[in-house]
Amino acid sequence: MTVSDGLMRMRALSTGIELPAGRRIEVKPGGYHIMFLELRRPLKQGEKISGSLVFERAGTVAVEFQVDAMGSPGVEAGHPH
Repeated sequence: MTVSDGLMRMRALSTGIELPAGRRIEVKPGGYHIMFLELRRPLKQGEKISGSLVFERAGTVAVEFQVDAMGSPGVEAGHPH
């Protein structure tokens, strides 16, 4: 992520994110995060969205995303979404 002239630009990680066995990676604002593109409708705070993550060795894993408000404190405040 870079900021130039007040505009934030993000780029995809062509090699993905390395997840060593037994270690934890957090995806969150300001760090690694997942960007949803071409949504068919706006997401609503509090709803849950089904999705999947694709891993090199583990294959496809079903996940559920909790929609929080922009700037929500999330896990840091003890709400593990």
